[in-house]
Amino acid sequence: MARSGSTTPTRNREATRTAILDATGELIAEKGLDGFTISDIARRGSVNRSLIYHYFKERENLIVETIGHIMGRYEDVEPGGGGDAIERNLRMHIDHPEIARAIYHMLLDENRLPALWPRLQSTIQALDTMRRQGDSSFDPTFIAILLSLPQLSWAFSRREFARLLGMTVDEADKRFIASMRLVTELALASMAGPADEPASAQPSSP
Repeated sequence: MARSGSTTPTRNREATRTAILDATGELIAEKGLDGFTISDIARRGSVNRSLIYHYFKERENLIVETIGHIMGRYEDVEPGGGGDAIERNLRMHIDHPEIARAIYHMLLDENRLPALWPRLQSTIQALDTMRRQGDSSFDPTFIAILLSLPQLSWAFSRREFARLLGMTVDEADKRFIASMRLVTELALASMAGPADEPASAQPSSP
């Protein structure tokens, strides 16, 4: 019984934190980073306002942790890791446009990149290994950044582009994802260097 009693407060704390983070993510998606208050979060998450400050101290910490909380649900997603990974990452941003909203807002304010930079570093390391094995001149750091920025932008520009292109949002998503998959595969192929020529194509020794 003692063991059960000792875990209940922990569960309650985690449930409260999760409710706060989920409510914050919803409000960022709906209103942007400046369009809601701590009281709005308390009402949306059905939690006491003072608990928000207790767990997160200040608004910026709450926003950073919210983005990390959402992205943590997609831990297997590696931007730039191949066509399948790019598609999973794009689906994450489409499902959670609050990620891109928060990241771009912080970029404009010259703040740190919450949760995004460690993921980019992991991708950069993988691409650098591929580059060295293939003896490619491509810069893995900027390949990773170039692959990541369109994914972030698409999350909140997709509806307007669909309207301009005269197609449904679902169709625009499919075509954008297919294009990003192709670009990624071409970039990774270039990073890996030219494929070995078959033996029959090698010049014969004199």
